[in-house]
Amino acid sequence: MTATALALVTPAWAQSQPEVNNGTNPTILATSAGIQYKYTDFGSGFSNGLFEASFTVPFGSGNNKALSFTLPYASGPIDDSFGLGDLSLKFVHVLAVNASRGIAYTAKLSFDTADRPDLGSGQTVLELSGFYAKFLKDGSIVAPSLVQTFGLGDENTGRSKINMTTFDLYYVPKLATDKMFIAFDPALVYDWERDKGFASLTTTFGFPLGKAFGGDSQIFIKPQILAGAHRPADWSLQVGYKVIGF
Repeated sequence: MTATALALVTPAWAQSQPEVNNGTNPTILATSAGIQYKYTDFGSGFSNGLFEASFTVPFGSGNNKALSFTLPYASGPIDDSFGLGDLSLKFVHVLAVNASRGIAYTAKLSFDTADRPDLGSGQTVLELSGFYAKFLKDGSIVAPSLVQTFGLGDENTGRSKINMTTFDLYYVPKLATDKMFIAFDPALVYDWERDKGFASLTTTFGFPLGKAFGGDSQIFIKPQILAGAHRPADWSLQVGYKVIGF
């Protein structure tokens, strides 16, 4: 789960929430646009950079569905020049939501569009997930999810087929201030092709900036640490700017 599933229309049960939409409630879908940069350290002197521009638009009855498009521009761990990465399209469907809980699923398709082999996965990848969001009485949100990611059988020569299962526990505590928000996203990942697993913890620190371009703007900082002997990287840091609900 990420803090990027957003909303344009606030449902009746949520009208008591703050007017500013910071994007941390994954059941509220909204028009959004943003740009971000992520640096990943793989260890042993290898790293890469990733710029991403994204756009989300809600639709359906009560805006209970959304489509998100992401355009990546990346550098590789060996060749540090930038090029096009794997374009992706994500669908979100909120099945049911009330004052105490929400249920949704997502489907994300990443296309094999990278300019070079080191800038993408070398295959078309489908990611399916489902989550249950619990809205606690103190205003906090807990949303466990199960994610299955797999290649569609067209991997390039020399690339392993992707087949991974992820369990994560998204948690957004209710803070005493509206000047920032925090989201925690611990995850356990198992790679079925390699028969190995690892863990990660992603923490989002967000800072609302007020109205901009007709919506609610924010900047965010997202550090991630990975653990386990078979982790694919050591750590990463992402920073970005986003406008929600314009």
